Amino acid sequence: MNLGKLTNELQFFYNIFMNKITVNNYDLDEEQLKPILENAKYSLIIAGAGSGKTLTLIGKIKYLLENNLFKPEEICTISFTNEATNNLKKNILKNCGLEVPTFTFHKLALDILKRAQIHYTIATPDLLEFTADEFFQTKCFGNNFLAKKCYKIFDIPSFFSWEKILKSNKYSGIKKQILTFINLFKANGYFQNDLKEILKGAQKEPLLYIIYAIYLFYESNKESSGTLDFDDIILKATSYLREHECSLPYKLLIIDEFQDTSLCRFQFVEEILKQTDASLCVVGDDYQSIYHFSGCDLTIFLNFSSYFPKVKIYKLETTYRNSDELIKSAGNFIQKNPNQIKKELKSSKHLSKPIKLIYYKNKDSILEKVLKRIPEDQEIFLLGRNHFDLKKYTKNLTYSLKENNELVFAKFPNHKIRFLTVHAAKGLESDVVILLNLENSLYGFPTLLKDEKVLSLIKKVQPYPYEEERRLFYVALTRTKSFIYLLVPKYMPSCFIKEIKKDKNVENLFL
Repeated sequence: MNLGKLTNELQFFYNIFMNKITVNNYDLDEEQLKPILENAKYSLIIAGAGSGKTLTLIGKIKYLLENNLFKPEEICTISFTNEATNNLKKNILKNCGLEVPTFTFHKLALDILKRAQIHYTIATPDLLEFTADEFFQTKCFGNNFLAKKCYKIFDIPSFFSWEKILKSNKYSGIKKQILTFINLFKANGYFQNDLKEILKGAQKEPLLYIIYAIYLFYESNKESSGTLDFDDIILKATSYLREHECSLPYKLLIIDEFQDTSLCRFQFVEEILKQTDASLCVVGDDYQSIYHFSGCDLTIFLNFSSYFPKVKIYKLETTYRNSDELIKSAGNFIQKNPNQIKKELKSSKHLSKPIKLIYYKNKDSILEKVLKRIPEDQEIFLLGRNHFDLKKYTKNLTYSLKENNELVFAKFPNHKIRFLTVHAAKGLESDVVILLNLENSLYGFPTLLKDEKVLSLIKKVQPYPYEEERRLFYVALTRTKSFIYLLVPKYMPSCFIKEIKKDKNVENLFL
């Protein structure tokens, strides 16, 4: 080792010794301290499940403020949801005693438009879905060409009851594909002319004609009501920054959950950086990227170092939530997909067979049997792949639904249980987790619903089989602090169950 490198390493360990950072009464470890103390111009922090990424993010802000490296108003922190943003604000104030600007992407864009005195009205979040429903209910049969495309998409004769179709699972699935296409399309910065070109090259795809009609209907609805949707707001703010100087005070941007960014959000960030010459620190986990359907583009996270010079990459690979046995098994599962960043997660906690596969013949009684195995002092998450999964397992159980999705079962009044979809549980943790619906069916886990060919027209990479479903399953596995119980039909186990059942940290139980 050369003298310069040795000197740098000694300096780093000296800094760790001299700069103990405590967040929420936890002393940050060496992995967490490194991206804080080195303070690179551009940095990517890859944070494994339960590795304390929020503690690290807040610790970085605390260190910068306490050492007068930045003023509070010079740090801009961005997250993806109002809930996450509010939690960050509270934790920053609690640990730093100061407030720093903290936004969602949309609220930051709105702030810039407000500075520019550009007036706007925000469309309701469900406008696109409402527009699609309205199209199928009232518009599509006013045009013979579109009506024929609809019959072909749903594979029904023209005399079939359309009212029944609108209430079917098939309608829900096709509508979801349409919404996903339009969300991806807008989030990747495409416009009407781009969709025309796509349509020219794929005229044999009937769904594409319906997507085009709904897209035009949606844009017309917004124009007539004078509203902008969330992507419009970001695009409008980005366009303003490209064409005008805007006096922004930021010298550091910190972006949480960066694996969930989209192209239009990233281009928005690039324009802010050009205006301010600010540093950029992004935090996230590619293993937990589960929002592709809303426009997120994981390739931006995976290729981050190609966008900026001399990017420093850090990995937080010590989990404080899961046992070593669980995180190793979850890691082996998720890393079957080679299109991700390899991580070697570890934990000082040990637990024998933390993954329990519970095979059943009778779906109506299995949840009660599992709940009887769990002590009353353990907090429980009931997780479903779908919102309707809970009903499948509670036909013989009486329960009431309280605030915060808390369930109170008549037979288990002292158990503390919450029901969440796996998507909603991301970022949360519980003592014990029960995962429902591990069956090989259209709406099982993984869902066997396949993306239409039209989605491949705007996807940038060839996906790995069940790519996002695998990441969703990984998120489910890593919510527990101890055990996770997976409810599996004996004669219809999902392909994920077939894959993990022979893992040494998995116990197969028949109840």
